[in-house]
Amino acid sequence: MLTDEIRWVLRNARLHANDPALRSAAGFAQGAGRATPVHRAQVGRWEGGGVDVTRALVRRYESVLELPEGQLLSAIDLFARSHDPIRPAAALPPRGDPDVGGTLELLERALGDDRMTGLDWDRLSDHLGRMPHAMVRSADWEALFRRLLEEVGLCLYLEYAQRTEALARLAGHPRSGGVVARLAAEAVARPDAQFYNDTLILLQYTRDPQALSVMLDQLRDPTSSSALRGCLSVMTTLVRGTRLDVDLRREAVRLAVQHLRDPDHSYLVHRGAANLVRALGPASQRLANVLTAEDRRAAASIIRDGRAMSAQAVREAQKRIRAVLEAGEGRAAAGEPVLAGLLQTALGQTNEEDRDNALAILMLSPQSRIIGRVHAAAFSAAVDRGDLVAAHESVSVLTWVGQPEDLDMFERVALSPTTPCSVAMQAAYVVGNTVEPATRRRDERETSFARRAAEVIATGSAQVGSDDTELLRGLVYVLGMRGRHDLLTALQDALPVPGDDPLTMAEIARGVLGWWLAVPDHLRPLAADGLLVGDPASGR
Repeated sequence: MLTDEIRWVLRNARLHANDPALRSAAGFAQGAGRATPVHRAQVGRWEGGGVDVTRALVRRYESVLELPEGQLLSAIDLFARSHDPIRPAAALPPRGDPDVGGTLELLERALGDDRMTGLDWDRLSDHLGRMPHAMVRSADWEALFRRLLEEVGLCLYLEYAQRTEALARLAGHPRSGGVVARLAAEAVARPDAQFYNDTLILLQYTRDPQALSVMLDQLRDPTSSSALRGCLSVMTTLVRGTRLDVDLRREAVRLAVQHLRDPDHSYLVHRGAANLVRALGPASQRLANVLTAEDRRAAASIIRDGRAMSAQAVREAQKRIRAVLEAGEGRAAAGEPVLAGLLQTALGQTNEEDRDNALAILMLSPQSRIIGRVHAAAFSAAVDRGDLVAAHESVSVLTWVGQPEDLDMFERVALSPTTPCSVAMQAAYVVGNTVEPATRRRDERETSFARRAAEVIATGSAQVGSDDTELLRGLVYVLGMRGRHDLLTALQDALPVPGDDPLTMAEIARGVLGWWLAVPDHLRPLAADGLLVGDPASGR
């Protein structure tokens, strides 16, 4: 199966080459002056199963097509991880043993203040993953994870994909499990954390027994809606295919149902709880019938079918994307079964692990722009008609593939006081994840997000079941990702004198703003011209 997916990655990249001359097998075989020419029949063997695919072959495709180094390899790693989540090295590793000297040099850079690229993290994590007895101290494992988790929260597109893959490899190393569980427990204990998911997700890549207990503790007594949502997602992954103790399974089902039926929780928490119930067991169908009778149809559909939207709605979304592909230059790739499977998972699955993996692959694929534009229209229509479920399912896709042309619409939804907080939060994440050229309109947009954040800080609730804190994280995310330290500092300076209660909105805001303002320069991403994002001279 993975062989078919790897060959699709290569074929799909060629069929969508920026240079039309490279889209044919004959044109690509010539190498464009960047690789040794071969007979055009060789391309058919590469993409049709006639030869084994190696890392060197994938690099040839990247070079000839002038793609960033690692773009196709990252997509292949994502496919491989969907089949084998606990994997400490690259799916297609370089030939030969890891270079010990080079590994030590990378390790020293990562533990210091030197800048690391996504490729650096890719090499370091692969080398360590192929050294099961690597002599790395516990404190150094922790330092690696802390730095990489911080960088993941700051990067987009390929740089993000390479770092998340590196995190998964490091978490899967036989010597790092205890550190991963400790970091996860620390993260969920903080109500003012900016991010939870990136840390919690690490638990699904380790076999350390502490991972499950960390998640159960959070199910019993959640720190916040964000922490609970991340916990439900990871817990679902941990229990899939796992034989839990009967009493443990019974308690997990009871707690998941309790969160599912709590009217104070958001749709996103309900969706996560329904996914967990579905993963936990045979009684889930009976519960789905009960929820249908209670008019909780979305939750019942997730438990019964693994999706919140109807099969018809998913098919219609796929048809719209395929129609746009066939109308343009993607006709040859539109009917590919691997692409159809990715779209089915990305658009129809509510299980966050499966869906996010598919979306990450699509983010790196030529189809990302089309998927983003089609789903932006679907999201706007769902918001206008008040369809909360459809809006959430569409915007979950858009946080990966949002496009600059749709930013005005996302801004309107994110900043409107009438938008449900959970939808507004996700719309804000789309804005933060979408690169926008430096214009006066962009400056106005960022100022508007700062103004709305100030309103939420002044009037919002920080209670565990409240969505206001999640909305605040989304609004601040926009400012942080765009390097607006001036606006973040102004928000922080406007906070009241620190109080004794860490669960007030002002104290939550202090922690969230402080996270962004404390990021050191060597971790902040660079613009295309090599200047820091947010530096006025960079235009970013």
